Amino acid sequence: MRAILDVDTGVDDALAIALALRHPRLQLEAVVTVVGNVSLDLTTRNTLRVLDWLGATDVPVARGADRPFAGPVREASHWHGADGLGGASLPDSTRTVIDDGVGYLIDRLSAEPGELTLICTAPLTNVALAIRRRPEVVNAVREVVMMAGAARPPGNVTPVAEFNVYADPEAAAIVFQQPWRLTMVGLDVTNQVLFSRSERDALSANTSREAVLVREVTRHLFDVRGVDTMALHDPLAVGVAIEPDLVTTLQQEVRVETRGELTAGQTVVDLRPSAPPPVLPTRVCTRVDAPRFKALFFETLGLPFSSTATRA
Repeated sequence: MRAILDVDTGVDDALAIALALRHPRLQLEAVVTVVGNVSLDLTTRNTLRVLDWLGATDVPVARGADRPFAGPVREASHWHGADGLGGASLPDSTRTVIDDGVGYLIDRLSAEPGELTLICTAPLTNVALAIRRRPEVVNAVREVVMMAGAARPPGNVTPVAEFNVYADPEAAAIVFQQPWRLTMVGLDVTNQVLFSRSERDALSANTSREAVLVREVTRHLFDVRGVDTMALHDPLAVGVAIEPDLVTTLQQEVRVETRGELTAGQTVVDLRPSAPPPVLPTRVCTRVDAPRFKALFFETLGLPFSSTATRA
């Protein structure tokens, strides 16, 4: 599978990039950055640092939008650290990036209709701008898989909203309204896949590039914030793109609330048995085989993994 990643590289985006690079059934064609977890300058810098650290200096990086489609910039440095990458001690890149990431995305997708999967782990600003600039790009995409929203609250920014959608609800609304093959890997599913402090500690003597990356980017969460577990949100979206049967899904329409005073950014999924047939169906993930995904993630990165510990 050939894929383009659309990212706002923070901690879990970095792990998603690593999974996409290392999995033998995925060919990472390019990465497009966007403002999100931190500023566009930082998400772009972080993307280059992760790619170069993993030896992927041939994967092009394009700078996308530096502000949401509409509304104020919202960021999450409190979670990802001031640099967005958990204070990771990774060298800076000397590479240049491609300007106009939206135009680059349009050109790459349009040049090879039906060939490229778009995996989004960030606010959907770039994708919405591409649709507005050239609506026919929707027909060129093989599939869109995105870490976004939640079929069942709670959210992680408000009681009902997940960050990637909350950061640009108008963009998300545009993306969900398109007639393309779309999979939503929501917060209620990604929260089922946890990476623990003990699993990180098991990497302490491992000097592989992948192990160092995992240790470094999770430093802020485990060592500064003192969490015991973190969810593998963005890596799961990559995993679902590679192995769709990792998750249980339903076909249903997703609407994004853009105006609610208390509900802005909510992804509304009608889960009633009597729900009408969807006009623009999204493949909404509802459950994940967490041990199987974690095995895929750890083994792809060459890291030690205990399925017994995971199930416990």
